[in-house]
Amino acid sequence: MGFTLPSSTSPAEQVRTLVARKEEVETDLDAQLSILKANASTLHSPLVDSEGFPRADIDIYAVRGARVRILELRNDLKALMDAIAKALETVYDPTSATTLTATAPETSAIPFARVDGVAPGSPAADAVRAYRYHRTCLPRV
Repeated sequence: MGFTLPSSTSPAEQVRTLVARKEEVETDLDAQLSILKANASTLHSPLVDSEGFPRADIDIYAVRGARVRILELRNDLKALMDAIAKALETVYDPTSATTLTATAPETSAIPFARVDGVAPGSPAADAVRAYRYHRTCLPRV
């Protein structure tokens, strides 16, 4: 994708930059889709005729290039949308910016549930049986 955000800008300015980049990608995507439309083709239409020869009614080179570029742009657009979502979180909840860079929270060692029994034939019973089997098969260290 190749975009970077300046670190000295505010979160709102970062969102504006990402949205502008998203609009550029969408414009490029529309241009590539128009190439397919001009050739009466889609992402999945065949490029060869029924006898296996290249179709003479379309520009195969342009269609193949447009198909590749469309797939790339869709991936870029998805990544941009994810980045916009994360940036919007920091705009509306500034505390989330610190949680993204912080280490993982420590888990509590206090149990939250207790299992009194396992129903026969259930997935849990199968897991217990497999655990006991593997525990007895493994060498002791």
